[in-house]
Amino acid sequence: MFLKKTIQDYLCRIQAASLFEKGFTLVEIMVAIVVLSIGFFAAASMQISAVSTNSSANHITEATNLAQSRLEELMALEYSRISTDPDLIDDAETAGGPESYTDSNGNGLRDEKEPYTDSNSNGVWDAAHVDLNSPPGYTITWSVLDNTTGSPEKYIRVYVTRHNNKRRVMLSCIKSRD
Repeated sequence: MFLKKTIQDYLCRIQAASLFEKGFTLVEIMVAIVVLSIGFFAAASMQISAVSTNSSANHITEATNLAQSRLEELMALEYSRISTDPDLIDDAETAGGPESYTDSNGNGLRDEKEPYTDSNSNGVWDAAHVDLNSPPGYTITWSVLDNTTGSPEKYIRVYVTRHNNKRRVMLSCIKSRD
C-alpha cells in the first residue's frame, strides 16, 4: 500500500508540473534567437572579410606575375643592344624621363618611402618606361639606371599598379654584361 501511495503521489506531481511547464517561455525563445543572430552575423562578417582578402591576394599575385614576366623579358635582351634598345636606356636619357623624386639614400633608384612629384595626379610615382600593352586594369612601368661605378651593369625595377588601387608591386634586379 505504501508503495502504491508513493507512486500515485509521484505521478500526480509529474502531471501537476506538466500543467505549468509545457515548453519554452517567450523570453527563453527571444534570448535564443538573439544569441543565434549574433553568431550568424559574426560568421557572415568573417565570410565577407575572407572574400575581400582573397580577392586582394589574387590581384597581388597577378601583379607579381606580370612584373616577373616583364622583368624576364628585359633580362633576356642582349647586353650588346642595350645602348640602342629603348627598353633598357637609362631613365635620364629617355624622352619623358621619370617623375622627379628625392633620392634620399643615394642609390639612384626611387624607393617606396622617398617623396616624389606627382605630375599627372594619379597618386603613384611613374617610371620613365611604360608598357603600352599592359593588360586591362594594370599599368606596367620600369626604371633603368646605369651603374656609375664603371662596371657594366644596369639596375632594373619593374612596377605593376592596379588601376583602382594605389598599391603596387615592385621587383628589381641587376643586368650585367653576359
